Amino acid sequence: MINARLVLSVALIVVLVVSPDVISSSYAQTPEILTPSQSPFEHGFNDVKFLDAYFGPAGQKIEVEPGDKNIPFTVVLSNVGTEDITGIQGTLSLPTGFSGAVTGNGLIQADNTQTATAGQSFTLTFFINVDKSINIHDYSGTIKVSYSRVRENGERTAYLDFNFKVTGKGVVNLKAQNPFLNPASNNDITIQISDAGTAPLNDVDVVIQRDQSTSTTGTTNSLQGIVLDQNHWKVGTVHPDSSNTFAIHAFIPQNVAGQTIHAPFTVTYFDGQGNQVTTTRTVDFIVGPTSTVSIIKLSSPPYIMTGIMQNLTLGIENLSPSQISDISISITPNSSNLKILQDNKWFVQDIGPLEKTDLVIPVFADSSIEGQAVDYEVDIQYTKDGATVIEKQNFATYLRGVIDISVHDIGVTQIAGKQMIIGNVLNQGNVKAVFGQVTVLPVDNSVIKKSTQYIGDIDIDAPVPFNIPINSDSPPTGDQKIQVTLTWKDTLLQQHTLTEVDTVSFGTPAVQSSSNPSFNQLQVVILVAIAAGIGGIVFKARKKKVVLEKKVEQSS
Repeated sequence: MINARLVLSVALIVVLVVSPDVISSSYAQTPEILTPSQSPFEHGFNDVKFLDAYFGPAGQKIEVEPGDKNIPFTVVLSNVGTEDITGIQGTLSLPTGFSGAVTGNGLIQADNTQTATAGQSFTLTFFINVDKSINIHDYSGTIKVSYSRVRENGERTAYLDFNFKVTGKGVVNLKAQNPFLNPASNNDITIQISDAGTAPLNDVDVVIQRDQSTSTTGTTNSLQGIVLDQNHWKVGTVHPDSSNTFAIHAFIPQNVAGQTIHAPFTVTYFDGQGNQVTTTRTVDFIVGPTSTVSIIKLSSPPYIMTGIMQNLTLGIENLSPSQISDISISITPNSSNLKILQDNKWFVQDIGPLEKTDLVIPVFADSSIEGQAVDYEVDIQYTKDGATVIEKQNFATYLRGVIDISVHDIGVTQIAGKQMIIGNVLNQGNVKAVFGQVTVLPVDNSVIKKSTQYIGDIDIDAPVPFNIPINSDSPPTGDQKIQVTLTWKDTLLQQHTLTEVDTVSFGTPAVQSSSNPSFNQLQVVILVAIAAGIGGIVFKARKKKVVLEKKVEQSS
């Protein structure tokens, strides 16, 4: 029996040496999976024991999928004998669809030039092509190991069966389901992690990296100022051609409006070989421009005056059906010649739905910017429905000079034999008025008719007189009640009107006289003659009386 087995072994060795191509076909391209009972090799006790078989170089298992070429395949063996072995060579027998990638004769061979001491493990690494027709599951193979004992002559051979698996490859993709974000508001973000490969991603763990701060024009990798509710997510297993999602609640500040954010994520998972894999993926977000829809409406006066201290009243109206609270307002004018006369920040506790409140802002505008418009930047931060919102608005006011006009010294005088209504117009502002005009109107039963006089520019600090000829059907007498109306235009050519009611006196009524001068003179002459005659008669009568009295005295 021993001789028969020896003869069979010698015959098999001769066949392997003489006809390698024939042998190659028998174990390198076996049409079906070999089981130990179907192995073409004889099995018996030897010095070599099989430990493991996997795709990848020694000590590193990798994922493989159908269609991969020139893939390392490592078989781990152990010298379980009592002697060191050397000259180790290996030949694989794998199912159909696996072929050698290095040799041209189709053999899948490898060798190990080191000496494997007793009790030491060693490896044989082959290079294999995996056909596209291969399915992803477990396979069986057989390895022929040839070696020599260090203290013996001749070569020994061991035949070992093993199992291995084609795992497929996992491919990680990360993207935002909606990459468009709104600035100055809270955003609900959903991130989708998908597996575009052929192997599952097991126990996926995702972490967002906040420590990167590189940026270019219009883009940023920095998450500075962006508030996230968390930065670590347990996703679980992602199967091939499927996806899982996780959510982020993020507040996007105003300063990144109009930019693209490249958010870096670190993804850790276990592949089909049980290795922990860590990779980095970037998710892009597009932040929209500053929102044109605001729930706060600002209302401001169209102009303010220059050269005086005054209050600018800014209305703040809540246009939403929800209450807003913790309202912080900052106002900055764009001109250094307009000053806010206190701290430029205000705080309002809350504004109810569709309600309004006013801010009273003391300001001073220098006269040098009269006739210009000043723009104010307004930064508003408030809380609405539990979320913090930031808005950026602006408003503008025109700077108009002060025109302070009054009418004085209204009266009556006679100029060139003509009676006039007179008075003075005084501008105590800091800019002149233009297109001045004075109109006199009768009040109550005044006999004076309407008259108008154009007086033109009304300069500052220089009285402008007016004298309006009196127009009436009969000479006015006594006190006459009149209305003096002054109109002018400012630097914007807006018309203004000032009205005063006053009483002017024309004295007592004059004595009526005849219209015939000669008749009047004759009357005077006649009256004088009559008076003279009466006087002469009286004088003569008194003279006779005196003479008679003297005679009586003499006679006595």
